[in-house]
Formats: sequence, C-alpha cells, structure tokens
Amino acid sequence: MSLTNLFFMANFSYGYIPPVDTELFEQVLSFLTTVLADGRFRTLFCLVFGAALLIQFKRYEQSAHRLFPIKTRLCILALFGILHGYLLWPGDILLNYALSGLLALMWLESKQRLFAAGLLTVLPVGLLVVLSYLVREPAIDRTSVEYAIVMDTLPLTYNELLNQNMGNFTMMILLIPIATLWNTLGLMLLGMELYERGWFTQKILLARKWLWAAWWASFCVSLLFWLVKESVMGQVLETVNWLAAIPMALCYLVLIQAIYKNIPTLSGVLAIVGRYSLTLYLTQTVIGIVFFHFVFPDSRLSFTRVDYFLFFLILTLGQVILAILLDRAKQSGPAEYILKRCVGYLSRA
Repeated sequence: MSLTNLFFMANFSYGYIPPVDTELFEQVLSFLTTVLADGRFRTLFCLVFGAALLIQFKRYEQSAHRLFPIKTRLCILALFGILHGYLLWPGDILLNYALSGLLALMWLESKQRLFAAGLLTVLPVGLLVVLSYLVREPAIDRTSVEYAIVMDTLPLTYNELLNQNMGNFTMMILLIPIATLWNTLGLMLLGMELYERGWFTQKILLARKWLWAAWWASFCVSLLFWLVKESVMGQVLETVNWLAAIPMALCYLVLIQAIYKNIPTLSGVLAIVGRYSLTLYLTQTVIGIVFFHFVFPDSRLSFTRVDYFLFFLILTLGQVILAILLDRAKQSGPAEYILKRCVGYLSRA
C-alpha cells in the first residue's frame, strides 16, 4: 500500500497538512515520500497491469473468444471500484485501472503501441499543468481558521462518510476521462511494450548508465518539486512529477527482478502478496477508514508524518502476514474468490 493513501483516508480533501514547526525527521520523511513514493508505485502498478493484460491475451491466444474472460474480469473489477469508491474511499483506483485496461485491449497487437503510450502519457500531464496553474489551492496550516473548519467537516458517522463519498467519488469519476484515464492507459501500453522487450524477464535492453541517468533526472525533478511545493511553481511541478515517476518505476522494476533472481525468500513473499493484491488493497481501505474516522478520529487532528509512517509499517506488516496465512491455508482471498466465481459464472452463461 502507499503511505500517501493514508493521508487521504484521514482527510480526502487535503491529505496531510503538516505542523507549522516541523521536526527534522518529519522533513526527511516528507522528502523521501516525495522522491521515492509519490506516484512511483501507482506508475509501477500500471506498467505491471499492462504487462499482465498482454500475458493473459497470449494465454488465451488459441481460444475463439480469447478477449471475453479478460473483458469480463475488467468489468467486474470496475464494479469493485465503484462500490469501493462510493461505500468506502473516493480515492479508488480500480475503476480507472479497469476502464484503462478495456481501452488498452485495442493496442494488444498494434505496431504503434509505443508511440501511443508516449502520447497518452504526456498529453494529460500537459493539460493538468495548465489546470494546476489556473486553479490555485489555498495554503492551509494547522494554526489557521481554515484548518479548523476543514477538521469540523470531516465525517464522524458512516452516513456522513457516505454523503461525502457520493460527492467526492463522483468528482473523481468526472476527472477520469479528462486526464487520469489517458495517463493510466499510456502507462499500461508502455508496460505491454516493456514486456515485449524483455523488461519482465531480465532481458533488459537499456544500458545501465541510461537507467541511472533516468533515475537521477527523476530525483532532480522530485527534489525541485519538494523544495518549492508551497508555491505556484510547486503546483505545476506536482503534475510534472507524474512523468518523473516513470524512470523511478523502471528502476523499481529492475530492482524487483534482481530480488527475484538473488533473494528467493523475499521473492516468494512478494509473489504471495501479489496473488492477494486485490484483497489487501480493499483491506487497507477498511482498516484506514475505520481507524481514522470511527475508532480514533482525533488522530486526524494530531497525527504527524512520523505517526502515519509508523501506522503504515504496522499495517503493511499485517497485510503481509495475512497474505502468508491465506497462502499456507491454501485459501483464496475474499476479493479474488468473488472475482474468480463471477468470471466463471459469466463464462458459463
């Protein structure tokens, strides 16, 4: 799960609002989150999702209806996303993945896939740069009246949460066809192209020096964004940071390949977690929403970045343990079970 998700589970409208006087460790965590995490894992998951679509397509290559199980799975995933966004947390990504995946099927055998991937990835970011410059978010700190007003509007009952989710997730859905759908689609197409070129099988064609150059370019853009994020330029660079996430995600992809090759125990754990990813994703939302809105609502007012980080570590460890226990019991995750049964039923029908 992403650490930044927790910020928006506690306060969807503004995310994390730091204290006025931040400690050194808080600033270090802010820097590391910006450079190494913000958008990086979302980008990585999009690349992997695109590669997975291509793998499934090749698996069903001999079938006359080879796209039917893939499209069915994506449609059910979209339904999961709609329920997740309205009933639990508006920051859902499943609906976006599903819709982007359905569109990505059009490029499964296209010779222009890399060009389409580049175009679809860059153009939405350009649009968001313009929008971020025109629509400036107000500066809020924990001592301001605005902050107190924001805290007063946070939901304390499930009915209040549902009411806020209705408005927030509807706005997220409207944003999908404007920008996020196309960026996600571009990244999925890039993932397909990378799979064809051996990035998922350790046959990487890009020289290491260019990979490191791309990493440093990503680092520099993120560092600049972190230094000026409170300014108008920071709002603009926040969207440019979407592009800076790509080379960092590629480095993570190479790192994961190295882990699979050299550290079998850790690679086994990663494989188990991957098999239960949908259940773990939904579980993190349930725990985050229950914790921040119903069990310890005051934490939304008092938590620092350090507190969020500790909560993130505990929750991540719990998710890994849950996945290992399910694997040892040879049980499917609840979400994976429902997804599999629905696909099977529709295939028979």
